[in-house]
Amino acid sequence: MKKLLTLLLVCALTVCMMASCGGSDKLFDYNYDEYLTLGQYKGVEVSAAEIEKEITAQMDSILASNAYDVETKAAAVEGNKVVYSVTAKVDGAEAADLAKTDASITLGTGKTGLDDLDAALVGMAVGETKDVTLTVPADHTGNAEIDGKEAVLTVSVSSVTENVTPETVTDEMIKTATNALYSTVADYEVYLRSAIKQNLVWNKVLANTTFVNYPKKEAEMYYDNYIASYQSTAAQYGMTLESMASMYGMTLDAFQNNLAQQAVAQTNQDMAIFALAEKEGLVPDDTRVADVKAEMMAYYGYEDEAALVDAVGEDAIEQSAIYDMVMEFIETNAVEVE
Repeated sequence: MKKLLTLLLVCALTVCMMASCGGSDKLFDYNYDEYLTLGQYKGVEVSAAEIEKEITAQMDSILASNAYDVETKAAAVEGNKVVYSVTAKVDGAEAADLAKTDASITLGTGKTGLDDLDAALVGMAVGETKDVTLTVPADHTGNAEIDGKEAVLTVSVSSVTENVTPETVTDEMIKTATNALYSTVADYEVYLRSAIKQNLVWNKVLANTTFVNYPKKEAEMYYDNYIASYQSTAAQYGMTLESMASMYGMTLDAFQNNLAQQAVAQTNQDMAIFALAEKEGLVPDDTRVADVKAEMMAYYGYEDEAALVDAVGEDAIEQSAIYDMVMEFIETNAVEVE
């Protein structure tokens, strides 16, 4: 069964990139007792209700992504998209600055700038026209002959569109959502249940683990990789790393510090994975490694195994296989409770 979980991809791909430029030393080859003490990882309890809740949330997300618009003759309600036109008069004269032709608004989320107009559109149907008398807000148009004065708006609706969310997830939706990794709802639900359970259990395993130190080399590699990735993204948009940091509401120092903390957290997580694998003697055989290669090739579009190996390295693929084995081990040994 395909198990390309988010954590696997973060671990495998980042390590892959590090392995390709980090020299010949094998990554994460340590005396783990110097860095951490594993806590309980067998018999970890996980809530069956929480698993079901997350499965439902994932399925609801797929349904939401397949929502579609349908025109309706019914009166407009919040959430509907309304196409409308407006003519207006102020002191009996046409007010072109208030006029609109085929403007659109999503009721409840969009704003026209005129609260009384927003309210008037609710309940209107296609073909309906009504007059709305209101006071134009100060500085609304920049025209002193209009702003702050009473206006009569004649509003007509030409279209009301309802956004409809499908009630049932279909196989076709699953194919699209998973890039054809899964072709049926049943197969995807099996994967999803396992993936969610593994992630919930793993979070508890991490919480039960005591970290006393971390290998600086690995954390620095992660940090350098994060920085390079953000710098590349920033360059694509003609930005600096500092301006990108400001988009997140951070100074450059705070942004870099945040990435450094993420690098340490990822390093600790990887150390826990490999420490647990070592303790339980989880060593991938050729079949397991071949399965991981096949999954990675399918997911990333490699047609040739040699090209994949050349891009990411055998060590990284083996480490991904170890990750898979650890996740399966903790899932098998977990206990679902109500």
